[in-house]
Amino acid sequence: MSAAANPPWMFRTRSFQFVAFLAAFVVFSAVVASGATNVIDEPVNKYAKSIEGNPGLDAVMIAITTMGDVATLLLFAIAITIVRRTRKAGMIFLISIVALAIAVMYLKPFVGRTAPPYEFVPAVKLPENFGIESDSLAPFAAAFSYPSGHVSRATALAFIVGYLLYRKSRVAGYAIWAFPIVIGITRVYVQQHFPTDLIGGFLIGMIISVVLSNSMKLWQPFQLSRFKGKEDEEGAKASSA
Repeated sequence: MSAAANPPWMFRTRSFQFVAFLAAFVVFSAVVASGATNVIDEPVNKYAKSIEGNPGLDAVMIAITTMGDVATLLLFAIAITIVRRTRKAGMIFLISIVALAIAVMYLKPFVGRTAPPYEFVPAVKLPENFGIESDSLAPFAAAFSYPSGHVSRATALAFIVGYLLYRKSRVAGYAIWAFPIVIGITRVYVQQHFPTDLIGGFLIGMIISVVLSNSMKLWQPFQLSRFKGKEDEEGAKASSA
């Protein structure tokens, strides 16, 4: 695949862009850990708390935020892994989900950013045993909110699936990037995150996606077996003997 056909977010791990993302995440995480962003974050979450209570809006926000859950994205990743044309992308996305879950789980207590103090109380009756998924399933990380695991996974999806779409339609390739933005808005609405948690989630999602896409060569088609051609040739010779 020619370089001209690659989307602009498909850059190498040894590129200036990757180093910039890595440095931005480290610096931004340090700023968040210092508490300097609280003056920006807290008013936004207070406003989100003030507008909750509309049954229609609450239902839409809950439905959308569920699309960023681990279980939902795992099912999607498995689905595209089954299809041969998208198998490589599906495998990379599956590994991205696991890698991001582990990375976010340990980054949360390391940064130590406490989750928003407001409780989201939906104005709609939720199905029995249904609950809004916590951003981290590990008990030691549950009380912290930075970075956003939901946004990191949504970013990985946009990165990988966006690459596939971009080859067919540039408009579709760019449009998929609305997914992490919308997921981020819903996470603030349901009081799981502060706005700056979303930025951290986007940055770590990009970093992991770039590393895995390059190491697993997303741009190369999936091959069932490296030795398939040789095996077929040997089999043909054996049958003719």
